Amino acid sequence: MGKAPRRKGRDAALPPPASREYWEDSDWALEHSSEISQKYPNQWVAIVNKKVVAAGKNGSEVEKIATEKMGKREFVIIFAEKGIHVYQNQS
Repeated sequence: MGKAPRRKGRDAALPPPASREYWEDSDWALEHSSEISQKYPNQWVAIVNKKVVAAGKNGSEVEKIATEKMGKREFVIIFAEKGIHVYQNQS
């Protein structure tokens, strides 16, 4: 048996909806964003059960650490930007 053809466009399968816990963690991260930015300035932060479980400069590493620690793939990852950054085109 071969693989089923991959659907594209409007017929593509959507991922399952996020859990209630995911949205609660997302709301918590938003409510505590200034505290998180102060403690983890300009870092990627993974949040599970309304707690920071991993943080670092590399988002992929933070995801890997959080997955290893928590044993699950569904968690909130945010970038805790500290201050205002102005990016300028150098061309």
